[in-house]
Amino acid sequence: MRVLFICQLNSVRSPMAEGLLRKRLGDAVDVQSCGLTPIEPNDFMLSVMREVGIDMGDHEPLALADLQDETFDRIIAFTASAQASAEAAFEDTDMEIELWAVPDPGEGSLDVRAMLDNYRAIRSNIDARLGRAFRKTA
Repeated sequence: MRVLFICQLNSVRSPMAEGLLRKRLGDAVDVQSCGLTPIEPNDFMLSVMREVGIDMGDHEPLALADLQDETFDRIIAFTASAQASAEAAFEDTDMEIELWAVPDPGEGSLDVRAMLDNYRAIRSNIDARLGRAFRKTA
């Protein structure tokens, strides 16, 4: 199974989902993530992923344009604009783009503890959705 996660920057939500699904399903899934305007991985994301035993330090941000010639069994976008961009990029295919509206954890408080709590909440939200949407087949 090939899965693609898309968000705005490929810095927080989509790499979180990539790492969590890879941990959940291992070799049963080929998972990638990308963003509309990718930037380097967010330090808070890296930290909260390490808390659950996932090292995302080697994550290489990708743009949607880098992957639009590939095929996927599932494509999941975390914002409406990412969904619209994916629909345009894959318009000549029958691939459906799902929307999992997940807020940007970077919005809000500048307090480090509160920010980490926001990132943990996003990680938990995504992981719970993955648990409902994907079942380990092995």
